[in-house]
Amino acid sequence: MSLKSNRETSPKEAPVSIYDVFRQSRSENIHPINLTVGNPNLPPPPEYYEAMTEVMTEITSQKWNAHGYVVEEDPFGLCVKIADHLNTRFRSQFDSRDVGITVGATGALDVICKTVLDPDGPCSQMGKGNEVIILAPYFVEYTNIIEANGGVPVAVHTNEKAGLDLEAIEAALGPNTRMMLVNSPNNPTGTIYSAAELSALAQLVSRKEKEFGTTVYLIEDAVYDTIHFAEEPVPSLVDLHPRLFRVNSWSKSMSLSGERIGYFAMHPNIGADANRLALREALFLNMRMRVVHAPLFQHRILARLPVDCVTDIAYYRRNIETLYHCLKELGFGVNPPMGTFYLWSVLPEHFSDEEAFRPLAMSGDNPLLYLPGAIFGGNHYHRCVRFSACVAYEEIERACDKLRHVVSGMNLTTDASNL
Repeated sequence: MSLKSNRETSPKEAPVSIYDVFRQSRSENIHPINLTVGNPNLPPPPEYYEAMTEVMTEITSQKWNAHGYVVEEDPFGLCVKIADHLNTRFRSQFDSRDVGITVGATGALDVICKTVLDPDGPCSQMGKGNEVIILAPYFVEYTNIIEANGGVPVAVHTNEKAGLDLEAIEAALGPNTRMMLVNSPNNPTGTIYSAAELSALAQLVSRKEKEFGTTVYLIEDAVYDTIHFAEEPVPSLVDLHPRLFRVNSWSKSMSLSGERIGYFAMHPNIGADANRLALREALFLNMRMRVVHAPLFQHRILARLPVDCVTDIAYYRRNIETLYHCLKELGFGVNPPMGTFYLWSVLPEHFSDEEAFRPLAMSGDNPLLYLPGAIFGGNHYHRCVRFSACVAYEEIERACDKLRHVVSGMNLTTDASNL
């Protein structure tokens, strides 16, 4: 299927929230195969529990309450550790005072959008608009976060390989563009944007800034940065575009999705010193208005661990590769996995859209639960589905059996050369 690239404001198909997805994944059927949300099934690495034990010993031996508010900017040194990690990896010299610990990556995205899109804030540009470019398909909460903070999401579709369509991005960049969200490895496609793509994107944004006399801030959503299947680190925009916020969390990499702890790091060269200080103050003020602080118990634990500590990626890779080969065998359009624990698939040509596939997938006492492509970018993806593979391997095997049953029931052609 041709997935053309163009610019469009985000549509309103339901569900519009990841929490709607959680609710929809519940079923009264006996043995559902749940490949819906990215809720890691693997436990955190052993080092996490070792650090937790140390923290528990420490705080239970204290005379005074260890669970109250704190007034220090970085009470346990986690921001210093994050800045040091970024400075080791990149050429840029991050300041720990520009790192904020947030309630998950979503909390980081929210406070950044609040700060940058505020018409009376430090990033205001004489009443010009507040468009935010998001690269489709995209994480389902992006539109909610942007709109809740007064922005206008502008979806720009990626190309058929889910890579950057620079011509489409250039057409979308205008005088009202305030920000762009770049998510790599990408949820839902698993694509990792190459260093060449990111370099071309940074040059394009800089050229458009000069053309329109505006500033365009980039948010690098790096939540899946450690979940990739190549030996080389995931390419980044950090050393390519200084007007940047890098966002991450430990939800996926360390299986801590329910603990809700992440961070943002503001680029050290994001602006002149006075502007940078004003931006820092606005960020932390807005963060305090949203929530006093992220869970301090997790602060204490994570400050004792490497920032890039990660659970067993080989496990997810096995799941992904098994499901990938099954989908390819059955005629689904699917690109080789690069990162995350998702597979983004175009349905075999015999299915007119996802709604035609759904009753077969949901049939029997072993319904296969997945996410329809439309929630990641509208009807442009009406023939796409996303499968999450962060489940037990036995569930992947059950999913493959179910998919083969669905395809055999339709008498579909399964020649992989047709992909």
